Amino acid sequence: MLYNNFINDKDLELDQSQTNSGSTPYDDVFRTLVVEHKGLLLKLLNEMFADTHYVGDEEVNSLNNTYFANRSDGNQDKMITDSAVEIIDHNGYRKLFHLECQSDSKGTMVLRMFEYDVQIAIKDDSTVDGASLIVNLPASGVLYLRSNSNTSDYMDITVNVPSGESAKYQVPIMKLKDYSCNDIIDKELYFLIPFYLFNFEDDFDKIESQDETFLKNFRKRYREIYDKLREKLESGQIDVLTHHSIIMLSKKVIAALTAQRKIVKEEAERIMGGQVLDYETKELIRTGIEQGIEQGIEQGMSKQSADDIQKLKAFFLKTNPGMTDQEALEEAEKVLNN
Repeated sequence: MLYNNFINDKDLELDQSQTNSGSTPYDDVFRTLVVEHKGLLLKLLNEMFADTHYVGDEEVNSLNNTYFANRSDGNQDKMITDSAVEIIDHNGYRKLFHLECQSDSKGTMVLRMFEYDVQIAIKDDSTVDGASLIVNLPASGVLYLRSNSNTSDYMDITVNVPSGESAKYQVPIMKLKDYSCNDIIDKELYFLIPFYLFNFEDDFDKIESQDETFLKNFRKRYREIYDKLREKLESGQIDVLTHHSIIMLSKKVIAALTAQRKIVKEEAERIMGGQVLDYETKELIRTGIEQGIEQGIEQGMSKQSADDIQKLKAFFLKTNPGMTDQEALEEAEKVLNN
């Protein structure tokens, strides 16, 4: 398979019948966290890469994450990286990162990582001087939502050049199962919380059978992380919008992961149902006003107009790109009618 450069505006006009895209709800949640919650991303990078020590307020810029892959039949695959970002630290040092979120075990993952790395490097960190080309590969890592005892800690990539020399690098694999509730909270890895339900997947059959022992255990363990997250909110250690986004993105993962699991879905959603607080509702409205929802949403109004709901819906879509129009509308109605 031969790969073209990243897409430009003209590429976007290609016949959609000749392109394929493989985005999943989990990819969408992952990208939303990267784009909208850069502080959470920086904590994740610190954990994933041993030589990374960001304090949390560095400049983070998203890169173009899309390019096309030519197939032998003349069609093209639309390839979308989960995240390609540029971090600029307080000393002005620039570093590129490429992150992927993997929900299933695929033997070609290491090949995909290298393909993406090369494309990102050519597009965003290469220098051409006459007949000389310098290409700087990004630091790459993968978050595995599912893993087992055979899952490696790294992917190893070796590039052999015609002179006989070799260049080697490793891609760290971060496994969700390695992180307990306390690990996530203590290390402030709130980025992982929306995916936390994956850690209970092995018990889904027993929960579906309504085995009371497993039901009680699931309720206790799954509620624990959200109770601790709520404590962080109430103590001011995370802001309202971050808390609200984590809850909403968790609900998207629940919907996707439990599509064929009625009991698990009901139990998980019941635990999530009480997570939006009264003062959080008021703070969301206030934040929405400050971030430019024009005029018209005022605290204390006994009846909200349709225009007010549309303005708050627009706010949720802006601050939670993973939301659908319907989800944003339902959330706006819930907040304003609380």
